Amino acid sequence: MLYGRDHDLAVIAAFVDGAADKGGGSLLVIGDAGVGKSALLHAAAARAVDGGARVLRAAGAEFEGDLRFAGLHQILHPLLDGLADLSDQHRNALTVALGFASGQAPAQHAVTGATLALLRQASQARPLLLAIDDLPWLDRGSATVLRSLDLAATRIGMLAVTRDDHSARRGSGATRVHELAPLDDQSAAALLDDRFPALPPEVRRRLLTEALGNPLTLQELPTALDAAQRSGSAPLPHVLPLSRRLQAVFASRVAELPPSSRHLLLLAVLDGTGDLSTLRSLLPDHVVTEALRDAQEAGLIDLDRAKTRLDFRHPLIRSAVVELSTAGEQRRAHEVLARRPDGDEERRTWHLAHAAVEPDEQVAVLLEQLARRARGRGDVAGAVAAFTRAAALSPDRRDRSRRAAAAAYLGTDATGNLLDVPRLLEACRPTHDADATSLTTALAAAHHLLLSGIGDVDSAYRLLIKAVDTGLSRVDTPHDVLREGLYTLAWISFFGARAELRAPLERAVARLTSRAPESLALLMSCLGDPVHTSLPDLRRLDDAVGGLAAADPVEVIRIGVAGQYVGRLKTCRPALQRLLEEGREGEHVTLTIHAMNLLSRHCYESGEWDQLAHLSEEGLRLSRRHGYHLLAQTFLHHQALLAATRGDTARAEDLAHEITRFAAPRRIQLFLTLAAEIRTRAALGRGEYEAAFLQATSVSPAGVLPHFQGPTLWLIPDLVESAILSGRHTEAEAHVAALRRARVPAISDRLALVTHGAAAMTADDDRFMAQFERALALPGAETWPFDLARIRLFYGERLRRAKATQAARDQLNAALTTFTRLGASPWADRARSELRASGLAAVRAGASPDTRLSPQQYEIARLAAAGMTNKQIGQRLHLSPRTVGSHLYQVFPRLGITSRAALRDALQEAGKPADAGPKDTVPAQS
Repeated sequence: MLYGRDHDLAVIAAFVDGAADKGGGSLLVIGDAGVGKSALLHAAAARAVDGGARVLRAAGAEFEGDLRFAGLHQILHPLLDGLADLSDQHRNALTVALGFASGQAPAQHAVTGATLALLRQASQARPLLLAIDDLPWLDRGSATVLRSLDLAATRIGMLAVTRDDHSARRGSGATRVHELAPLDDQSAAALLDDRFPALPPEVRRRLLTEALGNPLTLQELPTALDAAQRSGSAPLPHVLPLSRRLQAVFASRVAELPPSSRHLLLLAVLDGTGDLSTLRSLLPDHVVTEALRDAQEAGLIDLDRAKTRLDFRHPLIRSAVVELSTAGEQRRAHEVLARRPDGDEERRTWHLAHAAVEPDEQVAVLLEQLARRARGRGDVAGAVAAFTRAAALSPDRRDRSRRAAAAAYLGTDATGNLLDVPRLLEACRPTHDADATSLTTALAAAHHLLLSGIGDVDSAYRLLIKAVDTGLSRVDTPHDVLREGLYTLAWISFFGARAELRAPLERAVARLTSRAPESLALLMSCLGDPVHTSLPDLRRLDDAVGGLAAADPVEVIRIGVAGQYVGRLKTCRPALQRLLEEGREGEHVTLTIHAMNLLSRHCYESGEWDQLAHLSEEGLRLSRRHGYHLLAQTFLHHQALLAATRGDTARAEDLAHEITRFAAPRRIQLFLTLAAEIRTRAALGRGEYEAAFLQATSVSPAGVLPHFQGPTLWLIPDLVESAILSGRHTEAEAHVAALRRARVPAISDRLALVTHGAAAMTADDDRFMAQFERALALPGAETWPFDLARIRLFYGERLRRAKATQAARDQLNAALTTFTRLGASPWADRARSELRASGLAAVRAGASPDTRLSPQQYEIARLAAAGMTNKQIGQRLHLSPRTVGSHLYQVFPRLGITSRAALRDALQEAGKPADAGPKDTVPAQS
């Protein structure tokens, strides 16, 4: 009987019944440890079975953290016979992800789609309930897939339980959340009286006071008291904190079991699957039967009806089992589990690794093989764990160095273990013979030197180019190590942005015995020197972007980085967004930071500036938290550029100084160029056109398009505009001529817009109108709102001076609308000034009719009042649903309302009716 849970049981019953009746969906039950979440989960499973549904269970286990998709394997194992009926694409994705077959790692969304297909297929016969216990301990890969499942309008329900914390709420993906509160006083007293009716009043009161309505504590604390304490004849002891007290209770109950029963429980914990067939294959049947009986009688485990699965009654029981065992007992248990006849190879390898007490090359080889398979399927964190353990078990120093170097490099390149890299590098001290170890070590060291900010470009480059040259000279250097070395050299030369770094890289690539990887070639041409070398490779880049949906996460970043200067971030956005959503779980920190940086740049160019502010702040926090001081500068650049464009020039200058202070001693020319861009924009915003021109030309002289300086493409409008406004018409014309000679407009739509706009700015009085109209008519010009508005502003200024007053007003009003929406106040002020000069009293074009709201807040409120969901509003305005919700949270108190339903009336009172907007508005859905 569950005391005080009538309401909770009704909620669960309604969910289970509704999900089975084609309602689908997911429910997350949250609550403190011991509050009864697992009991509620068991009740839900029983109701589902009674209703004819099939229950698929999974339980997170802290000992399975390095086993990717271990939780998914638990859920899908009963359905594996149905793999044959899936499409080839879905079957291949699951068989590779679950380790049944080798092959290229499927993308996370492919595994999610295949999982949903298998579940839908199984639900045709009977409704399904996915019962997930201990959600926080589920491996990240499984958690990401389960969180991404769209179960609406299916006969599949997912019920998960977890301890209450904000990250669990945000990261669960559940459509509903139910909080399981502690028992009220009456229910807590009833539970205690039922279990321990003979307690004296003073002991009963003390236990009720300390338990605070926690059912597990109410049931377990009295058993920890001795007979004298329970009878009241001896004083009660001072209690420990709740977690320690419960841990001690579980430990004492486990310790009372016979050794054979404790051994079985230890095997069950370390196996982590809950499958009793494993234990029966390893131990005599009578031993298993007796041990299960003892553990059940002690209240430590539950068995399903068919007695094929074991579940621990509380997560702390597993911890207690392990803590009460000695290191030797744990090693022997791993040895036994490694002998399981039908066990999968990955689990067997890890059991052997945990069982080893001294260096063992055979186990180290198995771990290295496992690491390479894990890396191949995209499980970089698992690969780092396997390489690290393989290094520890390597008898030979060279092998130990090589494996530790591989772990260190992966730790810097993808997983975010940057703060742990020095320890791994310490194990990679060079041996007498130069080999792949020195190259892999140099890779890790170069990454760490630059990413952490403790080294400089030249030191990292010298360290790596020497190792690459040595590796190219040896026939036994693995091709994948050489390729990674060249990728890293290209990356370092990109930050250094100097010719002396580029030439050795080109020579090294030319020495490859096989063709250079496609993404490496694209990085060298489109990122390294986009003005002078990208044009011949743009079609290949577009093909690579088209294949990003199925690409490895590292490849997504490489192609995205290759496309940032040549206008391909828009088409890379879906893949980058997907990587960001998956990476926020923390498994691939470096890749997540890169994705945030690229998406931040796209948000700037596409006018999604509020989204840029949120994203750059998140990226900055993540970079600093994990020691990526180099990448932190990119987010400072985004924030500074936004501040400069919005008129906060003091903050922009401060951030530019911070970037310069970091970059100058490390010879990172890329960042010095970005700092110059910030100062140029800030000077333009203040109307200091002479200073703006001098800043822009300090990195990109007028009429010269420097090699290896991709950011100078972002400076085109600033340089030409500052040249004209400072009276340097000849220099402006020279720069436009250089852009045309280099065929810059052919590189991308945005570069075509800014180049044609610059040409119009320099055109004489007879040709300027035709030139401006040509620029404004370019396909996709509206995709780059700030660039387009700047061209309209300059056009309006020229038209007013040419006495074409009405045409000037049209352009100036259009520019003002955009500047106001973006918050680009210096440019909005220029547009208002020009409108006043045209004889028109300027209005705040595009502003909200209610001055309490910003233009974007008003637009969000208007769409919400029309019935659109946060997700639909986000899709319309290119914002995340979370950002939309944050804006609405601020809107409600400003309008004096407390609910979404009151928005329409509040906006109508502001002077403008709330309507559904454009005709293509998606109808609101619940």
